[in-house]
Amino acid sequence: MVENPLDKLPDILKQNLRRNLCVCNEVKKIDVINAIANGANTIMKVRNQTYATGGNGCCTRQVERLIECIYSD
Repeated sequence: MVENPLDKLPDILKQNLRRNLCVCNEVKKIDVINAIANGANTIMKVRNQTYATGGNGCCTRQVERLIECIYSD
């Protein structure tokens, strides 16, 4: 588990946390961040926990970026 995942994100990625990151499945950005912070460190794990990236995949790059930021040292 990553404590304080928002501290690891650049300011631009901290915006619009309550808006849908995944519009296909109506998944909010904060829900994706929480899943990543709780161990979903791959696209498949995020998809299994939140359904983000499970539609047409247009949010995949955004989810990858969140994973990279939160799990960077």
